[in-house]
Amino acid sequence: MSSAPAKIDPVMRCTLEHIRDRFSTDHPRHVLFTTFNFVSQFFEANVLPLLVGDTADELKGTSETRYVINEDLSVIKCLVACDRSTCPEPKGDMRYGLLPVGLPKGRFHPKLMLMAGTLKQTQEKGLWLSVGSGNLTLSGWAVNREVVGMTAVARQHANELRPLLEWLASQAERHFESTDGKPLEEEGDVRAILAALLEALSDASQLVPNTADMPTLHLAVPFGRDNRHSLLDTLKGPRSWRAATVVSPYWSGVETLVQKLGVEKCSFVPSLSADGKYRFPVETLSASPGYLRGFRKFCKDGERYTHAKALMLEDANETRVLCIGSANFTQAAMLAPQGQSLANVEAMLRYDLKNAPDPWKRSFQLLDEDELAPSEPGQDEDNAPPLPPFDAIVLCDWRARVFCAQLTITSDQWIRDIVLRVDGFEHQFAVTPAGERQAMPPLAFKGTQPVRSFSVSYTSGKDDTATFRGLVTQMNALPDELGYQPRPRLKKVLELLRSLNPDVPDSKTRERAALGLGGGDGEEEPAEPTFDFFGLFQGTWKLLEYYQKPGSAGKKRDPYDKQAPYGATNLYRAITLQPAATVEEKIGRYIQLTEMRDVVDRLDATGQHVSSPSFRKDIDDEIEELHEAMVSLLGNSPSFISMFGTATPDRIKDFLGWFRGEISKEMSKETGVTHAE
Repeated sequence: MSSAPAKIDPVMRCTLEHIRDRFSTDHPRHVLFTTFNFVSQFFEANVLPLLVGDTADELKGTSETRYVINEDLSVIKCLVACDRSTCPEPKGDMRYGLLPVGLPKGRFHPKLMLMAGTLKQTQEKGLWLSVGSGNLTLSGWAVNREVVGMTAVARQHANELRPLLEWLASQAERHFESTDGKPLEEEGDVRAILAALLEALSDASQLVPNTADMPTLHLAVPFGRDNRHSLLDTLKGPRSWRAATVVSPYWSGVETLVQKLGVEKCSFVPSLSADGKYRFPVETLSASPGYLRGFRKFCKDGERYTHAKALMLEDANETRVLCIGSANFTQAAMLAPQGQSLANVEAMLRYDLKNAPDPWKRSFQLLDEDELAPSEPGQDEDNAPPLPPFDAIVLCDWRARVFCAQLTITSDQWIRDIVLRVDGFEHQFAVTPAGERQAMPPLAFKGTQPVRSFSVSYTSGKDDTATFRGLVTQMNALPDELGYQPRPRLKKVLELLRSLNPDVPDSKTRERAALGLGGGDGEEEPAEPTFDFFGLFQGTWKLLEYYQKPGSAGKKRDPYDKQAPYGATNLYRAITLQPAATVEEKIGRYIQLTEMRDVVDRLDATGQHVSSPSFRKDIDDEIEELHEAMVSLLGNSPSFISMFGTATPDRIKDFLGWFRGEISKEMSKETGVTHAE
């Protein structure tokens, strides 16, 4: 959230806001963005605030703003899938999932947004989709000329989307699988978001009826389904066309693609590069192409770089279809993978304009062929770097405090000297056949801040060295460890708990909690430990009251939600983050933990939500670790001996029970309700 908000293109802004505003803010939503290039700083400072309902002009970039947005993102579950070969930027301290994926011989190139949730107007569940040409970058959302379309999701769209999401889910499972069989919780709930979206796409009740004016969705997915028909085949359809107009910044195999279209006339609209040249592979065109060709350029804002990808087809009766989306006019994007060296994942919307007037009339003017400059060699997609010859995965397990890594060679290209570097560590992988997975021995993670990136250097060919940079995935981390909320201070948490009102809407409670916990990330200076036992008991009583009542729309509240700053998990975290070195601190910690254990028992007894065995074990282990110290400390206390005699385990237990009972009595005088109630 450190970068300044950008002035987002009105088309991109309005598309996101229109889809966002179709959904109720009182219910959970699941959102998937796909992109080729990804710039996290731009996305976090501009797109995420719009997604949760803020405006970029209002953002100040403060930590308090970040915490409020992160609280909203605990309800709006967001995932970004991007191409790993572009070396995407590491994500910041914002609550969303990031899944870099790749193909052995192709690019992950679609630019779509899919949102599922409860529709505001009908209070029924539904889905909306946008498909365009813009990456999640400043260029894609603010600078370039882009194109985007949107639609409510019908059965045809769902049928096209499912293979893509199933593939993403399989990539996520492989990426996040545990080497020792223990369950791992990845940052951003990647697998849960994909599962929720797949479930929604498979639910016929959430899909709208197909209508004649609704665009159809067409994907190129070179995996998992019948690929006998190319993307160009499905966009063209069974009809014969007389003329075509193609807008694309990148081109390859132009004559082959035009021949497949079967048109008599084709107009090409290339992009104006930074050097003032219209880049197009004119040198590859035939002198006698067998069709009439021409070149066009945009009239309005002609100097603006065109990143839009579009194809318009017309027949002799002026019936037209317009196709827009991510696919450049290249063989990797438009043709089936059979026999192709590269085959991309792409997404396009196809609009049947019937007898509607030409939507591009007066948009173009003639471009003289003399103004064209040859395309740069090898640049047939978005300035794409070479595909890495391997798949490298690095996980940071915060619970086990280790880095784990895996590497699988995916290319027949012979490489050697493969060295992975992360957080100052180095590990050299052996040279193995393609498809064979290697695991790195776990390396100790001793930090307190996330390590977000790693690198793999390797040598190929005739001593050509290269470096691939990838992203580390955080596993089993708590929200404050990832910067989603401040490190909890017990004093602040108790203030928040005592202010809880179960009858206030959950959205207001989340907003108040995020603002109340602001004022820094909890790292500026060490805080004094809190021994306000009256405040502790009052706070836990309010916690019990809050979680025994249903929240918005009658949904049961989960006291063990790690993302809730007023939940049991965060209270336990605040207790254990306090120092426990002195006698007073150890006694205070023991009392606080026994109360914590009692609260967990009471919450579990309601049967609405049950704590995990690992959470209860953590509390019990802490209490047991302090128990011997309590026997020793109280055994050496003259005051305790004069009152109870020798400090036996039973007498210590009786003493703590008496102590808690006395505080409970005092609290009942203030509130009129006893702790047991």
